[in-house]
Amino acid sequence: MDLQEIKILVAIDFGTTYSSFAYVSKENPENIIINSSWPGREGCYKTPTVLKYNESYTQVISWGNSALPDYMVDNSEERSHPIKLFKLHLLNLRKKELPWMPPQLNYKKAIEDYLTQMQILIKSTLERKWPAISFPQQVGLILTIPSESPHYMKAMRECVYNAGFLTTLNSANLEFITEQEAVVLHCLSVVKDHNLHSGDSFLVADCGDDTVDIILRKFPQNNKLDEITKRVGNPCGSKSVDKEFLHFIGRKVGFGALGKLKKYEYGQLQHLVQQFFCSRIKFKFNEDPKKFRTLKLKLQQYCPSLMQYVSGGNKEQMEEAGWIVKLDFESVKVMFDPVVDRVIKLIDDQLNDAKKRCRAIFLVGEFSESPYLLSRVREAFIDQVPIISVPEFPTVAVVRGAITYGLNVKPIHDLSDEATSVHRIYGMSALREFNISDGCKFIN
Repeated sequence: MDLQEIKILVAIDFGTTYSSFAYVSKENPENIIINSSWPGREGCYKTPTVLKYNESYTQVISWGNSALPDYMVDNSEERSHPIKLFKLHLLNLRKKELPWMPPQLNYKKAIEDYLTQMQILIKSTLERKWPAISFPQQVGLILTIPSESPHYMKAMRECVYNAGFLTTLNSANLEFITEQEAVVLHCLSVVKDHNLHSGDSFLVADCGDDTVDIILRKFPQNNKLDEITKRVGNPCGSKSVDKEFLHFIGRKVGFGALGKLKKYEYGQLQHLVQQFFCSRIKFKFNEDPKKFRTLKLKLQQYCPSLMQYVSGGNKEQMEEAGWIVKLDFESVKVMFDPVVDRVIKLIDDQLNDAKKRCRAIFLVGEFSESPYLLSRVREAFIDQVPIISVPEFPTVAVVRGAITYGLNVKPIHDLSDEATSVHRIYGMSALREFNISDGCKFIN
């Protein structure tokens, strides 16, 4: 990427379940803006990686939040189903592990269609703020990727080009950075808030919706960021707590009934999880039972169709309870503990593998906003690690770190071996200048 020609930088986190983007003007590099205006939803940093097509799956009708089933709307006449998880087709998964795709639709076409919708939104957003900008010629794009796979990068470059982000397939205006390295760069930008020094080791726990990834690094010495341990991951993200909540509900109403609700009224199931559990419990629950007030879940309010699927003893018990489920402190704690225990074990294993004492643990990602997770991690490691913190903007650490990389990356013109180019990210060799007392020093 040649920063001399670029006026605006855009970072895109094309995620499996949610996606986001951030942008910044080179003239004001400290003012990184995270997009929070999406079709069908305002005020949130991410939108679902979901597409809604017409009946023949040839034209996109809606995307993001607008593509999700609306539990308030009768969807019985719709012939197409929302397309989700299509990014997984790029990964090295067995055929039976791949998500469903209609025979009329190719997964690369779905990726291109989704990125095209993002391109339209990004273009209008940038042109509204900077009317004189030439899109895409004066826009540098940083795309986050899960790993340094040449196959993945080649496929994504083609999709990005076909989506209208590039003028030529081999344009130097596109850079890749791994999600893990982007998160590390974001954490480096907040080191000035802690008394950390060159050579100190730190652990980053990227606690996302689906997975938790742990990596132990050393703060830059001679402009090089060393990897102390290899990255480890586990599918114990915040959605695992959602599953524990649904398991709790299933024991009350019957798992068969809950399965039918998921099959026939998926929008109501999502409404139950998002509007009740996530909004009222998941990101408010902490370790203090004295501050917890038992909640009453009125099933008729959140999932009115569920009652018709409940039968036998479960139906008798729920009718006697007025279709109300009570959630006390211990009930909620049991939902969190199996998931949090797995996160703590991942961190513990990494700390044990390291030969040098870790000075700090940074939690980022959606799950990092759980007060209960933070308190449990502090309780488990405060005697070993003096600093355990959630940095600013934890849920969008990936795109903010990607912007930091884009502002500092050296110009690249030879794209013949893009995998080698991405490997520059490991260590700080990709950064022109780094000052640990100031965090990342942006280059104008």
